[in-house]
Amino acid sequence: MPALYAGKRVGKPLMGGHTYNALFNGKLVWPLDKDTVVSIEITDDKGNALPKSLAVNGSLKLGAKATYADGHVGDLLPTKGVTFTSRDTSTATVSGNTLTWRHGGTILVTATVDGFTSAAVSISAAYAPESIRVTDDSGQPVDAVTLRVGETKHLSIAVLPAAASQEFTSVIANTTLATVTKES
Repeated sequence: MPALYAGKRVGKPLMGGHTYNALFNGKLVWPLDKDTVVSIEITDDKGNALPKSLAVNGSLKLGAKATYADGHVGDLLPTKGVTFTSRDTSTATVSGNTLTWRHGGTILVTATVDGFTSAAVSISAAYAPESIRVTDDSGQPVDAVTLRVGETKHLSIAVLPAAASQEFTSVIANTTLATVTKES
């Protein structure tokens, strides 16, 4: 909290290497070093490092550790005394200390302790498959395939959006009529 004197910001008073404080309306003008947050590390609710990515429909319990001006690190704060915020609620939301996936992209999360807000932590959010695109060798869309006995047809399948996992399984209802093979 900055202190103002005659409308101008003033620093802490130092005399002989010691900081002197003042009271205003019964409160200290300058917070003590033991009460001044200088950095926040966002972790999971157990104090471990955050994962690099969040799966489709995934969620994550958050925690935070605050470092104070006197050098001590506070206890792990999973809920009490900390507020977590998602910088883009279309990608992920935060309720209490639970981060919940909403859409693929980059999740940016901040934590606020005693008025100090951390730098944003980045977590990659997986993209959910939304549709598929089937094309033939010439790149033309394919809606249906009709083949004669002994004919083959090469098809390319892409999961959309392109950032989603490209894993898929092809299925033929009657394998006595046709088979599907995957080429490398």
